[in-house]
Amino acid sequence: MSNSPNRVVGIYQPHFLSISMTFIYRQLIGVSDEFSPIVLASRLDNQELFPYPRVYERRISALERMYIRVVRKATGRLPNMPLSRRRFWRKVLIRRDVQFVHSHFGPSGIDILPVVKSLKRPLLVTFHGWDASRLLASPHYVVQLQRLFEYAHVIAVSKDMANRLIEVGAPPSRTFVHYIGAPVEDFSFVHRKPLDAKYVDKDAVVFLQVANFVEKKGHAYSLEAFRNFSDHYPRCKLILAGDGPLRGQIERQSEELGVRNKVEFVGPVSKLQVFALMKNADVFLHHSVTAGDGDKEGIPTVLMEAMATGLVVFSTYHSGIPELISDGENGFLSVERDVAGYTEKLIWSLTHASGIPEKAACTVARDFDQRKQNMTLKEIYRQVLKGSEAVG
Repeated sequence: MSNSPNRVVGIYQPHFLSISMTFIYRQLIGVSDEFSPIVLASRLDNQELFPYPRVYERRISALERMYIRVVRKATGRLPNMPLSRRRFWRKVLIRRDVQFVHSHFGPSGIDILPVVKSLKRPLLVTFHGWDASRLLASPHYVVQLQRLFEYAHVIAVSKDMANRLIEVGAPPSRTFVHYIGAPVEDFSFVHRKPLDAKYVDKDAVVFLQVANFVEKKGHAYSLEAFRNFSDHYPRCKLILAGDGPLRGQIERQSEELGVRNKVEFVGPVSKLQVFALMKNADVFLHHSVTAGDGDKEGIPTVLMEAMATGLVVFSTYHSGIPELISDGENGFLSVERDVAGYTEKLIWSLTHASGIPEKAACTVARDFDQRKQNMTLKEIYRQVLKGSEAVG
């Protein structure tokens, strides 16, 4: 098989591209030395941030939107792609001689399946979080997934997620675990004053969390633990970066807990701003929890980025996070919603975090470097193509 970049792969992502999906763009660029990706999208956003020349757009009409809403409300299932859109994407795949399609998120894979199957081209679907957790509570979705699994190859972004998908029918022989990875070159190691030295000198300790304000990010538990920590060591500050539906609630909680003067809400931030915040912080918080509707994380990329810079990271035994963080070795983990245990480890770290920043950065560089993970993704692409050639 030739290693020329002429093997065209269709990247099916209906929304190309929200800021939270930067990893898709990084993968797209990362495989372009060996493959020739084209993007298939229904909506284009942030093109100045994600410039790419080979994008095919087919907008969803008002009539199609109405059809989607009616079917979902009446049946509870994801509707079939309208015939007009199927014809459009089929023509694109034929005209560009697309060798296979890589779709991101389970619902998108279900959406494009009939088109790809009609052309007898391979389909690879990456699951990222809510599509392998919250949505699994829907029997209709699970049935549709099982039909998808009969045909498609599957990528899960953690071993934990792979096991969940296999439980509902994903074939182990066609299920890959592929970590998204972090751009280590953009999050270089920062030599900070150690926490124990800050503790002895009574210096301020800066805590940071960078995440959308949604339930599974666990801001409420991070904030409560921070309040408890500040009772033990008052010279501290918490910076919360991001936006989302629960931001107002967390702001009110900070007032009710009496720490509003120690908490700074900085709003949405760019990649450069994230690194600047990490550079000036000492501790990174991310108390991931399973949301009330069942929504779970994969492995948050921001944890990898924080660890790459040498921040002391605190998270939870949630989803695939223990595949990244080993408690007491390269970071700290607590049980979900265990604020007392979380607080105890925050206080413990003031005198027991020696060596953790270096081990954290080493873990990310060894196992979660995005460049290495893109090489793994290319190998998965080769296996998908090899399998299709064997069948053909």
